[in-house]
Amino acid sequence: MFDAQRTAVKQSQQLLKQGMATQRNVDTMALTGLKGQASLQRQQLELAQAATHGYVNATAAVLPSDDASEVHRTIDETFDQLKTTYAEFYDVLERELERDVDSANELSEEFADALDEQTDQLLEITQSVEDRTVQNVDELSGQLREQLERTQELQDQLEDLLENQTSDVEELLERQAEQIERFQQQLEEQTEAVTQEIPVQGTDEPHTKIETDPEHTLESVEGIDEEVREQLSEAGIATIADLTRAGPEAVAEAADIPESQAEEWIDQAEA
Repeated sequence: MFDAQRTAVKQSQQLLKQGMATQRNVDTMALTGLKGQASLQRQQLELAQAATHGYVNATAAVLPSDDASEVHRTIDETFDQLKTTYAEFYDVLERELERDVDSANELSEEFADALDEQTDQLLEITQSVEDRTVQNVDELSGQLREQLERTQELQDQLEDLLENQTSDVEELLERQAEQIERFQQQLEEQTEAVTQEIPVQGTDEPHTKIETDPEHTLESVEGIDEEVREQLSEAGIATIADLTRAGPEAVAEAADIPESQAEEWIDQAEA
């Protein structure tokens, strides 16, 4: 882009110089033409003078000799004055035109010098703009590279954070899975304990009914109200026997109480 601008500036400079040279040639041709016109005009005056003398000579037969000589002298004086007047006129015109040509040439040279100076300044400015543009592009490229590097760093940090969070989630899921497994194991143990109290069908042993006697239910234990009985029942602890078999830890977890309180209930059940 900048090369094209410099080329256009230089071409404009050459065109202006060519135009000034053409104008100087036109002025020179005009001056040359003026000199030719002055010479032609002088020749025409001389021809007119000769023709006038010839006319006078042709009519000399009817004029006295003295009058003819006077007429010829008058003709010569008149044409000499005309020649002098035309010569002075063309001299003045030629001097003015030469002065104009010289002034035009001088002005053209000054204009050409000024044009060269301004063109050089314009080219320097163009080069300076190009240098600054290249520098700005380099700076912008550097800033973009830095921004990309910072973006990559942030991306790496985000990936590390996600990886750490994923590890934490996996550990949490593993702990929850272990807790669920322990709960299922406890539930299976409690279910097995309950089924052991129910006789197998087809045997001769009498069916054992679920204890409903207040002495065998949890109502006989002081501190176990209806809400707690429901909590314990959901955990498979519905009778005194269930309470003593479950142990303090299971009772405390099922009723959401301290183990010391669970131990007191078990002591009451065993008494």
